[in-house]
Amino acid sequence: MLYLQEKEIGDILTWPETFEATEAALKSVSQRKVTISSRVFSEIQGTKKWMVTMSGSLEDKKYGAWCCKILTGNPENVDKNLPSFSGSILHFDDSTGILKSVIDGRLISNYRTAAASAVATKYLFKPEQERRQILSVLGLGEQGVSHAEAFYNYFNFDEIRLWNRTSKKAQTLTNNLNKKFQTDKFKFFENNRDCVTDADVIVTATIPSDVPIVKYDWIKSTAHINAVGVSTSSGLELDSEIYKKAKLYVDHKNSAEIELKKLKSLGVDLGTEIGEVVLGQVSQPSPKTLTVFQSLGLVVEDCAMVRMISDKYSNKL
Repeated sequence: MLYLQEKEIGDILTWPETFEATEAALKSVSQRKVTISSRVFSEIQGTKKWMVTMSGSLEDKKYGAWCCKILTGNPENVDKNLPSFSGSILHFDDSTGILKSVIDGRLISNYRTAAASAVATKYLFKPEQERRQILSVLGLGEQGVSHAEAFYNYFNFDEIRLWNRTSKKAQTLTNNLNKKFQTDKFKFFENNRDCVTDADVIVTATIPSDVPIVKYDWIKSTAHINAVGVSTSSGLELDSEIYKKAKLYVDHKNSAEIELKKLKSLGVDLGTEIGEVVLGQVSQPSPKTLTVFQSLGLVVEDCAMVRMISDKYSNKL
């Protein structure tokens, strides 16, 4: 049985292959070539510790796989300089159902979630010619950092703005990313409103609270937003006016119907999958449209990633 830890995965993963695998998974969702079970959430009573299990299968010649993903998290880990979450992906033989590999899931989760946002942006956002393009990333945990790096690799934004509730963290990350990529495109912002003003594309990657971090009055009417932070309770990263004015896209209709009850209560249409746009089943929006990709994160994205990583590792042996 194959067992791959984070270090080995990091040596294999590349952004271009991640973008390709994730786009293939999103297409398969809208082609109904997937099986996606409902997530199971649990918490340890009296603590903030949580566990999520996700299982499903993807039918694809290159990226097909049958997997179960288990994630655990503890927000207090950050104070101990430990990852806020960890996880493993169990990869089963398609024919026998016998476990064939166990692969660390933390890095894969960060990569494929950012790649899904990048794919959505590719199809939903059309930049204005001969004009500076601005990306804003709000929330600089592991997902926020992955998005900043993914979008730097995938697009050519002139300015990438970074904001975090802890300003010192944002400032440090800004310096580190500019040094890593030998650029000056990454800019630190102390205020979330200033960070999104005039931004063309916005990424929100926070734990939602009762106070939205982005309001309709602050943003361009033609912006595209990738909302990554999802709460099954009442919290939203974006204010209700954005959802009422924007065209909303999701990764999977059935999952959205189950997990985005707050948006349903606002009367928001959850009916368009990003995979439908990728396949050309639904037209791309007008450049003058405010769009939101509400990312839930799908186990079939993990399936595609696990298959890609397993094949690459096996070919190296």
